[in-house]
Amino acid sequence: MNKELYRTEDEYGPIIVLEQGDKRTLSFGSDLQQTSLLMHKPQYLVHEYTQIMLLGLVFTDIRQITILGLGGGGLAHCLNYYYPQIVTRVVEIRQSVIDIAYQWFNLPQKANLKVYNRDAREYIKRVKAQSIDLLLSDLYEAQGMNELQAQTEFIEQSNKALSDSGWMVINFHQMPDKNSAVMKTIYQNFSDVRVCDVFIGNWILFCGKKESAFDKNEINERVRKLAKKLGLPLMYYFKNLRKI
Repeated sequence: MNKELYRTEDEYGPIIVLEQGDKRTLSFGSDLQQTSLLMHKPQYLVHEYTQIMLLGLVFTDIRQITILGLGGGGLAHCLNYYYPQIVTRVVEIRQSVIDIAYQWFNLPQKANLKVYNRDAREYIKRVKAQSIDLLLSDLYEAQGMNELQAQTEFIEQSNKALSDSGWMVINFHQMPDKNSAVMKTIYQNFSDVRVCDVFIGNWILFCGKKESAFDKNEINERVRKLAKKLGLPLMYYFKNLRKI
C-alpha cells in the first residue's frame, strides 16, 4: 500500500511523492510513475527503460552527458554514483520537481551534477554546438510523452548539440512510424539508428551521429563491463537492440 508523503501543485499540475517500504515514487497525478527509487540504494535503476537507456554509454567515449527531464533523479543518481568524473547536466522545466528531487529523493549536490530549471526546447536550441557526448531524452508528462521528443526541429537541434561521435537516446512511449516526419529526420541526421523495446511497451531509440569507432567485440566487452559495474542485465538488453 502506497503512503502519500508529499503533494503540491504548480502551473503544470500536481506532483505527488509516494512511499511503499523502501521504495519512493514520483507521480504527476496519473497512474504513470515518473520515478521509482530505492532509498537505501538510489543509484540502482528500478525502471527497465532507464537501465536500457544507459547502453548509450558503450558506443563512444563520454565526457559530458545531458539528461532532458529530471523526475526524481533516477538517471542522475546512477550516473553521479558510478561516473563522478563525467559532467552530467540535467534540464527540468518545473522548479517544483527539482526541489522535490533534492528534498524527497536525496538528489546529491555535487560539482559534476548540474541541474538547470529550463525548457528543454529552448535549452537544446541555445546550447553550444557539439558540446554533448550523450543526450538522454526522457521528457514525460502526467498522461504520457512530451510531444517535443517527436518534433523534427528538436531532432535537428539535438544533432547539432552532439559532439562528432555523440549519441542521442530517446524514450518513446510508442515507436513512430518508419515513414513519419520524425523518423525521416532521424535517418537524415544520424548514421546509426537502433531500437530496443521494453516489456512495459516503451521503445528506446539510439541515434549515433556516425558509426561507433568500436568494433563488435569491443562493444560487447564494454557492455559486459558496464553490466558488471552497474549490476544490471544489460547484455540481455543489448542482444535485443537492433538496427533499423
